[in-house]
Amino acid sequence: MRKQFYAGFLVVFFGTYYAIGQQNTLQVVGKNLTSINGQNIILRGVNYGLINQGDISLADAAGYQSYIDEVANTGANAVRIPWYTSGQNWRDIPGPPNNGTPGTVDGYVTNGHLSNIIAYCISKKMIPILSIHDDSYITCKDNWAYFNSTVMDFWTDPDVLTLIEANKAYLIINLANEFDKVRWGAGSLATELNTFKSNYSAAVATLRQAGVNVPIIIDAPDCGQSSTELLSIAVDMNQNDTRHNLIFSSHAYWYGYASTLAQVQTKLNEAQNTNVCFILGEVATNQDGDNGECGLNDLSTLYPIILDEVCSRNIGWLAWTFSLDCSSAREMSPTGSASNLTTFGNDIINNPNYGLKSTNGCGAVVIDESVGIDSKTSQVFSIEPNPASTNIAIHSAFSNCSLSIRNALGELVLTEKHTKNSNVRIADFNPGIYFVELENSQQTHIQKLIIY
Repeated sequence: MRKQFYAGFLVVFFGTYYAIGQQNTLQVVGKNLTSINGQNIILRGVNYGLINQGDISLADAAGYQSYIDEVANTGANAVRIPWYTSGQNWRDIPGPPNNGTPGTVDGYVTNGHLSNIIAYCISKKMIPILSIHDDSYITCKDNWAYFNSTVMDFWTDPDVLTLIEANKAYLIINLANEFDKVRWGAGSLATELNTFKSNYSAAVATLRQAGVNVPIIIDAPDCGQSSTELLSIAVDMNQNDTRHNLIFSSHAYWYGYASTLAQVQTKLNEAQNTNVCFILGEVATNQDGDNGECGLNDLSTLYPIILDEVCSRNIGWLAWTFSLDCSSAREMSPTGSASNLTTFGNDIINNPNYGLKSTNGCGAVVIDESVGIDSKTSQVFSIEPNPASTNIAIHSAFSNCSLSIRNALGELVLTEKHTKNSNVRIADFNPGIYFVELENSQQTHIQKLIIY
């Protein structure tokens, strides 16, 4: 029995070759986002600033996992996670809904908790989207000096690069939330748009040179609203990306931008007719005022129109927000529980036309993580628990075989003898996706293991 491994390795089962993970990240193909096993995925999910959940410690896995479990119960296949650079936190104000001390987020990166959170989201079949918000400097701001220093220093930090590599099979990164002003800028539209394009393209090139191959989301400028302006440069930006792996996102705070059915259709037709991957990264029941007044403008009749229209165009979207917002009306749950929903939350989840659990083709499709592995393997040996963080038990029907574990690159990280029951310590492995292989002289079987 011969087997051969390479980057995105090849495995032999009974003389048949199975390619596993040759595409080792999510990849944009035209307007579609494809998984490592070729599944087309329309992102439909929620935003959730878990870092601001004040009644848990992120060092306590059971604590944060219980909240992620509740997000998974919505039926979402994606969760966008607002995050911050060192010294920053949500709106930089003490007390609820902040519930955190500015600067604490940096520790969660360096000690691995953020990577654990991301890996656990993946284990719940939700694609994590990590996004930098830094509201005093990024959200609805245009300070390119801050973006090119502080924000890019975050994304190129060795701990963050390690996190991305460990979870790259299903991770998306969102460079900066609602950053820059184009229509609202001081210069001409053409000048402001060129500044936006050149700086973002340089940032993407820097990350690609650093080995980051995952999809990168570029938010529309002007508090995320300006979809037309973003789409006008999106094709060139994606073509200039060496990986051609960009997703373009507008946030549907369209109270003054596209507030009628005809205007919404025009904006979404522009997206549908542009050959790039486009999503609505935030959809909500109200939007803040021009001076930051929380929830000032009512979108309760507009957002259902938007969701009906994106449904018919197969455009992805993410609701703002699962919990923890200054406006209770746009929280899906006041307590972070999928069994305790607001009117907005119930509609987002259960609306028969566009809800996450809709069965008419517009719901959130479950992510298929089979990755081409022999479907009979699970009957031959088991891994418990899976996902896991410290130890696993491997039980099989046969003995006297070789046990190997490889990471998502096909690199060997452990090998030992196996005799029906093995206990393996994995606490020192980086969080991410691994492949456990049992092989004897007659057969080879592989199962996927998620370590968080």
